Amino acid sequence: MMKYVILLTFLILPLGTAFGAEQPAKACSGEKYKALDFWLGDWRVSWKGGEGTNNISKSHGGCVVNENFTGPKLHGMSISMYVKATGQWRQTWMDNQGSFFDFYGYTEGDNYIFHTMTNPQKPDIQLRMIFTDIKANSLTWLWQKTSDGGKSWQEKWKINYSREK
Repeated sequence: MMKYVILLTFLILPLGTAFGAEQPAKACSGEKYKALDFWLGDWRVSWKGGEGTNNISKSHGGCVVNENFTGPKLHGMSISMYVKATGQWRQTWMDNQGSFFDFYGYTEGDNYIFHTMTNPQKPDIQLRMIFTDIKANSLTWLWQKTSDGGKSWQEKWKINYSREK
């Protein structure tokens, strides 16, 4: 008898969704989770002295933004996610040169900025990346460093993105 109850449960349970039963909202479906959607896709990237590719996609139900960067010497990846509890984006980057960065992100005007956490042993030195000049098929990415706690920033690397057709 019990096996018939179990079998019947598995046959009837899917009917709830088939006949329009209300589905719970996706965990990462709000507008804040779409803030980096401009970055999604396949990109050709170029900078002074080099070029490469960057593939950006979403996974885990649209909650996670995955980056796979390939250059002549640098191969890296990042994962990014909007954290509702803090109201900030977070990103973790790692690469074949042994680099690991932990960023928090926010918007400033039309720019998207990801900033390293302050190191208590070197509080004046910080790094940030800025997505700027964002258009449908292009954007500019800047890597900057400060040694004076953010009073001034020096550009270390500028990458021009062009969407692959």
